[in-house]
Amino acid sequence: MGPVIKLSDCNDNANDNDDDKLPVRLKDKCFCIRRLTRIILIFVAFGMTIYVCMLSSERYFQYWVQTTIDRTDVHVSEIAFPAITICPAHMSPSTPLNAREQRIIFLYNLMQSIHWRTPLGHSTQLNTSEFEEFNNRSLLYLDPIFDFGYTCKDLFLECTWRRQEVDCCNLLFRRLQVGSCYVFNSLLVEDADPTWPWSVADSGLKSALSIKVNRFINGIRLTALGVIVQEPGQYVGSSVTYSTDDRIVVGLQPRHFTAEPAVRARPVNMRYCYFIDELKQSYSECIVRCHITYISRKCNCTHKLFPINIDQTHVEPMRQCTTADLPCMQKNGVSLFYMGNIIEESKDSVFNTTHCKCYPTCDHTQYHATTFTDRLSTADSRGNQFEIDVYFQEETLFSYRSTLHITILDLMVSYGGIAGLFLGLSVVGAINSLLDRITCCSKPTSS
Repeated sequence: MGPVIKLSDCNDNANDNDDDKLPVRLKDKCFCIRRLTRIILIFVAFGMTIYVCMLSSERYFQYWVQTTIDRTDVHVSEIAFPAITICPAHMSPSTPLNAREQRIIFLYNLMQSIHWRTPLGHSTQLNTSEFEEFNNRSLLYLDPIFDFGYTCKDLFLECTWRRQEVDCCNLLFRRLQVGSCYVFNSLLVEDADPTWPWSVADSGLKSALSIKVNRFINGIRLTALGVIVQEPGQYVGSSVTYSTDDRIVVGLQPRHFTAEPAVRARPVNMRYCYFIDELKQSYSECIVRCHITYISRKCNCTHKLFPINIDQTHVEPMRQCTTADLPCMQKNGVSLFYMGNIIEESKDSVFNTTHCKCYPTCDHTQYHATTFTDRLSTADSRGNQFEIDVYFQEETLFSYRSTLHITILDLMVSYGGIAGLFLGLSVVGAINSLLDRITCCSKPTSS
């Protein structure tokens, strides 16, 4: 064996002949400069690592959800046809009436205009002194009185579904639990068809639902009609049409939304939707509660237009709104048929908004509607019926999917890359460095 060579315990340049020739003070000075520079660089590297890791974490915690187009060829037969609600919205007598009957008709029109937020309901100042006999009656009690005894067969003349004529009342429309409206394809009406919701496999005019509504019912002439397009499982609509014209054409442009399961990891106010097992109330129930609460706060009464239980556990029960509250509802009211998440407030030229903070399910379909109206008769001789046509404009639709912009795995990879870039660290290298500093685990030194 050859002679054993003993390594020096000094710095890395201890074997450099040039360094051996330098004075001791100069060598110590160079050693201090190197150590100081190394410490400064390590601190700077640690600072940059922490800063960039914080930027990467912000992407995960703040900007992590993105909604992109998943498919562009989803056929309309893969989604449900929306629920369609038909409501008499304004009427006039076709025969002479006495003074009380005329007041009843005017009061009915006034209530409907406030519900629908039409010009009659907010452009003129109300004078309820002529309705004193109804001041103590709730609006829910008054609304059914104004049906004038008509039935479904009196209202609908002809219905066509998927280009085939069908019985309007036995096959399609059902009566709402409250009010004078009739609805088709809804899951929330009384005596709903167990096979609902139905779907269609075509697009274009007359391809889905075509209806003819009678204008003259028991001495009353309907002068305006309301058409609501809504999801089959919701109470209120995403599209509301109020028209006095003879023909109402509603072209639908649906959009379907889904979300991957990983999105569940983030709070609702960041993903803007609920998964089915998280739901405590539907989207429309939340909207209706928000609107009714808004009216209650402004008018100190409640208007239970829909069969929804309003939680008043911690609030003193309020009285039902009556005819005497119509001026307040006119001033501060909202459209109770429209799924509006933002309530507009305006008073004395001060404009504010109220956010309901309601969110739909992560798997839902939005029915965006384009509405056209037309008069089929001259101004001197108006028609005896309304014609309504609701259909899909295209055979295919866009499907959107919400995904994570950056997952926890991406965040870990980002941290590893940042540490390797600024500190030259890896998991294996860090473990080896730690073991080398433990006495019992350090490498043996050759003697």
